Amino acid sequence: MIELMAKHHVALSSYHFQRAKTQGIINVLNEGSYIMAEYSERTGTVKWQRVVLATQKEMIEKWLGQHYPAQVAPEPPPVEKRRAAPRPAVRARSARAAK
Repeated sequence: MIELMAKHHVALSSYHFQRAKTQGIINVLNEGSYIMAEYSERTGTVKWQRVVLATQKEMIEKWLGQHYPAQVAPEPPPVEKRRAAPRPAVRARSARAAK
């Protein structure tokens, strides 16, 4: 168990996380300050920009979800459909009235 925790700490210590100027985006940067991924706080999705080991991806995505939980907006209440009011009957014009 200690070995697993040590691997977890080493994987995350080589990355740092920074809020982007765009609201709701967290950048995942490596030691060289290259953007590796973008995490959206609105949706909880991670868009990877560069290749990262699958085990590191899993750890980073889990860490992001724990520290920056997705802020999904509540669903709006359903809109009730109204029945259209019946249209008034249109009377046909007689041939005399048209002249």
